[in-house]
Amino acid sequence: MSRNLPEPSLGSIWLSRPARQPPSGQTALSRDQIVAAAVRLLDREGLAALSMRRLAAELGVAAMSLYWHVPTKDAVLEFALDEAFGELDLTPRPDADWGEQMEHISQDLRRIIREHPWTSPLAGSFALVGPNSLAMHEQLIVLVEAGGFAPPDAYRAVGTLVNFVLGFAADEVKWILKMREADIGPADIKEIWLSPVLELVSDAYPRMRANLEAGESRAWDDHFEFGLSCMIAGMRAKGTKQS
Repeated sequence: MSRNLPEPSLGSIWLSRPARQPPSGQTALSRDQIVAAAVRLLDREGLAALSMRRLAAELGVAAMSLYWHVPTKDAVLEFALDEAFGELDLTPRPDADWGEQMEHISQDLRRIIREHPWTSPLAGSFALVGPNSLAMHEQLIVLVEAGGFAPPDAYRAVGTLVNFVLGFAADEVKWILKMREADIGPADIKEIWLSPVLELVSDAYPRMRANLEAGESRAWDDHFEFGLSCMIAGMRAKGTKQS
């Protein structure tokens, strides 16, 4: 139980009242230090490894001292998720139009989820209302509005794009982790995955077989680029009609 923070409101620590300062004499520790340590631990060992006791050991402090800064393990995870989103490159690109800038942010969001696989399940578990998440959504809305969308359709368009990236990356991360656990490399995909699937499909599903054979493998980059380009092209067409 928290010693100084209320339970998160509506499932989000960002909607809770701010923390009180720890009493004098407490171990010098900050929320930023706790979150940075959590990110390191999650990157190294994954979600299952994180506990308040383990996090305290990572920091070299008593577990109870964490609760002056974070009320629960879920709060730590939500803070860590937003910290990872802070790695997004939201810098305006004068040499690119609004659609190209949206593609860049989408690619970067996918990169972050691949580099921090633990963010994938968390993004579907917490409201994305931390400051870095809000900054991402704000910048995307600015870009969509430049493409001709007006409220509330601009917000809907951004939500559709972000959900596409998060959903795609979630499947991708699951596949990557499954391959890693099975010690399967990209060069083994055709023999271990594609060939058995083609045999299963056989001649009963000729169109699926033709497409699988044409693609030769689960090329995640190609699939993502194709889906993202279709989404941006659709937004360009719809935004033009609205403007």
